[in-house]
Amino acid sequence: MNRLILLALLLVGVLIGLAVFAPLSAALKFAGVEAHGLGWSRAEGTVLDGRLTGLEAGGERYGDAALKLKPAALLAGRLQYTVDWQGEHGSGMGDLSLGAGGSLAARDFNLDLDLVRLEQAALWIRQSGGRVQLQGEAIRFDRDGCLSASGTARSDVLERNREILGAGWSPMQGELRCEGTALVIPLESENTSGTRFRAELRLAPQQPGRFDARVSGLIPRDLAFALPIAGFAPDGRDWVYSFSTSDRSGPT
Repeated sequence: MNRLILLALLLVGVLIGLAVFAPLSAALKFAGVEAHGLGWSRAEGTVLDGRLTGLEAGGERYGDAALKLKPAALLAGRLQYTVDWQGEHGSGMGDLSLGAGGSLAARDFNLDLDLVRLEQAALWIRQSGGRVQLQGEAIRFDRDGCLSASGTARSDVLERNREILGAGWSPMQGELRCEGTALVIPLESENTSGTRFRAELRLAPQQPGRFDARVSGLIPRDLAFALPIAGFAPDGRDWVYSFSTSDRSGPT
C-alpha cells in the first residue's frame, strides 16, 4: 500500500512538473485566448513566466507583454497572470485571468493609450496628440463579447486642443460599460459656454472597432468654422466624426 501511495505521489509530481514547465504559448492556447481574437508572433518562456512578442488583434500589432503567473488563482480553476504591456499604442499593467469556457477578465488594470495611434484619428488629434487613461477593477468577456465592466476613462485631448475647441472645458471622462457584446469607452466634457463634447470607442472580439465623436449644444462661430477642417461633418445642429475599422475608406 505504501508503495502504491509513493507511486501515486510520484505520478502527481511528474504531472505537476510537466504542467509548470509547459510552454507559455501552449498554456494560452489551451485556455482559449485565441477565441477572443488575440494572437502573437512569438512566445517565450513557460507557463510560470514568459513574454509575448508582436501581439495582434484585429489585424493590428500592439507591441509586447511580459507575463507572470499568479499560482493562487489555479485553486479557483483560473489561469491568471500579472501583465506588463508596452507598445506604440501605449502601455499598461494589470491582471489577466483566463477561465473555463473561454472566459477572460482584466482586473486591477491601469492603461495609458496614445490616440494618435488610433486608426484614422481625427486630423486635430494627429496634429496635437492626445491620450486616454483607463483604470478600474475588472472587465469581463466570454467568447461572445463583453459581460461586465467597472472602470473609468479619462483623456487630455481637449486640454491639448484649446486653440481649436476653446478653453473652459470640464475634465473629459466617463465610466466603462458593456453594450451588447461591445466594451464601450465613453468620454464626455462640457465647457462654460454650454458646448458638449462626447466620444465613444466600441471594441468587441472578432468585430470591427468603432469610434464616434459628437459636438453639440451652443457652438460658437469660430468652432463651427474649425470643426469641418478637423474632419467633423454636420448632423443637424451637431457636428459628428465617426470611423469603423471595417471601412478603410476613411471617416464618415
